[in-house]
Amino acid sequence: MRVAAIVPAAGAGKRLKSKTPKAFVNVQGKPLLIRALRALGRGGKFHEFVVVVAKNEVASATRLLRRFRVRKFKVVPGGATRAESVWKGLQAVSKGSDWILVHDAARPLVSKDLVVGLLKAAKLTGGAICGMPIQATVKRVNLKSRIIEKTEDRAELYLAQTPQVFRKDLLIARYQKLGRSAFTGTDEAALFDGTSVNVRMVLGDSRNIKVTVPEDLALLEYLLLRGKR
Repeated sequence: MRVAAIVPAAGAGKRLKSKTPKAFVNVQGKPLLIRALRALGRGGKFHEFVVVVAKNEVASATRLLRRFRVRKFKVVPGGATRAESVWKGLQAVSKGSDWILVHDAARPLVSKDLVVGLLKAAKLTGGAICGMPIQATVKRVNLKSRIIEKTEDRAELYLAQTPQVFRKDLLIARYQKLGRSAFTGTDEAALFDGTSVNVRMVLGDSRNIKVTVPEDLALLEYLLLRGKR
């Protein structure tokens, strides 16, 4: 199982209210991107890392990865959306990789056990993602009238996380089949909705937070101090 890790890191960090692109925000001595790559590395040996950044950040990202001695990496420019950035990363993956793991640079606390579990689960059907069961009551609302239409059965609902793992040929085929409409998706699993590929759900991790707003940075610092990672 030769796995390439594609790491989308092209976010500007507007919601984080940062002048620095989100993946390069420094937390306790290390940028989020470096923390995410090192966390992934604890979960297994990757054939290569393909880091996708904004076009004007390719050179600086390359220097950063060299400074932190990341091995077997490529840095490529991203697209207008996250999904397009993943596609650009996918095109840069070498022929020697037959599986793709996609993980957001903004999730720096992914655990070894979660990575290992996802890789095992993906082998069974060709694809697997992780997620957390929804704890709150979920209402479906008419957006125009703001009237509640129904209460959803939360037992069947999960909040998706990354990493997400797929056979490379399956992921490429879905991008090619959907064309530019694939670029509107918010995660890779959505590309397989309604297909014959059974994407498995693996229980995620509450520590596997995504840094999006300033409050997330405060939570990340707390978790790092608590876990001494």
